Amino acid sequence: MSGPKVDTAAIRQQELLRLMTARQQRCSLAENIQKSIHETDNCLGRDFEMLMKQEQFQESGKQMIELQETCKKELQKLLRQVKNGNELLDIEEIQQKHNLIMQQFRKEIQGGRKRADIVRNTHDFALFQRESQQLEKARQNVIRRMSEQSATDIQTISTQEVQQQYQAFSEEITRFLTHEPMTGTHKNTMLLLVHDLEELEKSDISPDEKSRKMQRLYKEYTDISAHIRNEMEYMSAGYEEYCQAYFDAEMPLKEITEFSSLEEIQTATEQAKQSAVAQVSREYIRRQIDEVMSKHGYQVVSSEQLEETDNHQVLYGVGDDTAIHVFVSDEQQVTMRVVGIGFDDTISEEEDEKLFQKQCAFCQMHPEITEELALRGVILQTKKHMPPDKRFNKKIRTRSGTEERSSSRAKKQQKRQGLKTMRKEN
Repeated sequence: MSGPKVDTAAIRQQELLRLMTARQQRCSLAENIQKSIHETDNCLGRDFEMLMKQEQFQESGKQMIELQETCKKELQKLLRQVKNGNELLDIEEIQQKHNLIMQQFRKEIQGGRKRADIVRNTHDFALFQRESQQLEKARQNVIRRMSEQSATDIQTISTQEVQQQYQAFSEEITRFLTHEPMTGTHKNTMLLLVHDLEELEKSDISPDEKSRKMQRLYKEYTDISAHIRNEMEYMSAGYEEYCQAYFDAEMPLKEITEFSSLEEIQTATEQAKQSAVAQVSREYIRRQIDEVMSKHGYQVVSSEQLEETDNHQVLYGVGDDTAIHVFVSDEQQVTMRVVGIGFDDTISEEEDEKLFQKQCAFCQMHPEITEELALRGVILQTKKHMPPDKRFNKKIRTRSGTEERSSSRAKKQQKRQGLKTMRKEN
């Protein structure tokens, strides 16, 4: 019996448990590295922008930014290693590298921090900081007076005071929109408030009426902003679990602001958990097939040699003109068949007979491959095994030598430009 062989692959429960335990270890390590990235993002201090306006700090500030960027790049490189790794990844080695990077960064950044402390204690910076604080205090006083003003106060309000209220209110909404996490629905609600505030400012109504409406609008803003903060805090715990479940996904993570509710996050988390099991299983199956085929002398045909490529398929060369085509679907269905390879897809009479004989030869080897995969924890359950037949003969086109070199040059150029797509590490 030969021809195409279609099987359903499954991993033994004990082996799957080992793989998922290793994945959880990578997840914990990735979380630690991500925390370090967050630390580097926030290492400069809240007053760094003010410090950079001081000439005596600018050189030190630039060095701190360079240290921050270098450290972050090294951490992101480690994070990609962990995300793209498998159960063979040396967790301890990556953790040691991570610790060394952070120890070195914390040591080197201290020089800049000491310089920042010196500048903070200068008269010029203290004056500059005091002026900034006074401006912020004045803005807050305008907001406080607007929210607390009585009907009598409103009756005597001037156009200038109304304008100050508008400026302070507008700045507060802008800050909220810029710095606070929120969903798309939340943002649309806030933008409607912005629109109402702008329309009110443009209106020709009297100052007292304008101030009265602005007061009501501010009350609406405080209620909405408090509601948004509460909802986002409620969603954040669910989002953390989502990030852990999705840490090594091939697709990028969605930001918390892209979800509309906690329920939506929980649904995505469950999908991610199921997807993680399937992804770990699929990659393990493919890797074991690679190793078994290599043991039998079949080498992977480089994707650069093929005219058409597919992440689900691999060709294992039997000779210069024949290969075993293996396709592993997302549902873990494994299809193996003998194919011809060449610069065209035309099959001559001689090739037709040769491929048929190869089908018959592969028939004897397939049970051995199945047994060896089973020893590795991969069980192939027969779905459909076709007998040898010339009608199954197929030829896959490969690139000519010139096309292959051209493709290789293009990929090298793409890599130099920093556009190469990261692939999973085996």
